[in-house]
Amino acid sequence: MAKVLIIRAHPASSKKSNSMDMADKFKEVYKQEHPNDEVIEYNLSSGNAYPLNDTAISIYNKSLAKESLNITEKEFREGRQKYVDEFVSADKYVFANPMYNLFIPAEMKTYFDIVMQIPDTFHYTKDGKPEGLLKNKKALHIQTDGGIYHGEPDMSFLDLGDQYIRSVLGIMGVSDVESIFAEGMDYAPDKADAIMEKAMSRIEECAKNF
Repeated sequence: MAKVLIIRAHPASSKKSNSMDMADKFKEVYKQEHPNDEVIEYNLSSGNAYPLNDTAISIYNKSLAKESLNITEKEFREGRQKYVDEFVSADKYVFANPMYNLFIPAEMKTYFDIVMQIPDTFHYTKDGKPEGLLKNKKALHIQTDGGIYHGEPDMSFLDLGDQYIRSVLGIMGVSDVESIFAEGMDYAPDKADAIMEKAMSRIEECAKNF
C-alpha cells in the first residue's frame, strides 16, 4: 500500500477554481484505480502554524549551539517535525496550485521550508554538495496559469514556481516529477472549456498510472 500526499494551495472561495477541480479529478480517479492506497490531503491556504519565523530561526540557532529549547520552541519543533515525518514516509506527492505572479502561493513555499530539512530529507556530502534522501518516490505538479508559458513561443523560463518545485524535490532526491498545466484561460476565455477538457484528460490518464 502506497501513501500519497496531496498538497493544495488555494484559499476558500465561492468562485470556481480550475486548479482545485484538477486536484479533485486526480484524487477521484486515483482512489478508484488504487483503492488500497492511503491518501492524505492538505489545503495549505487554510492555515499553517509553523512558518519560517523568529521561533523557527531560534530553534535552528539553539540546535547548532546545542542549547535547550523553551516550551514554545519545543511545541513548535514537534509540530513542524510531524509534517517532515509525514513527508518522508510518503511514496508519492501531488502539488496543486494556481500560478501567483510567476510563482507558487506563499503557503506552498512555507510548506517546502518545513519539509526541506536536514537531516531528514537531504544532507550535505563532505564536498558540501546537497544529497537527497528521498529516493524512489514520484511527484506530480498541477498548475493553472492565466497566460501561456508552456507553448509556442516557449515562455517556461518565466514559470518560476514549477522550476522551484522541481529543484527542491530534486535536492531531496525526488527525480520522477511530472507537470500538468492548464494555461491561457484568462488570455483566451473563449477557449477555457477546451483548455480544461484537455487538462482533465491528462489528469485522468496520469492518475491511473501514478
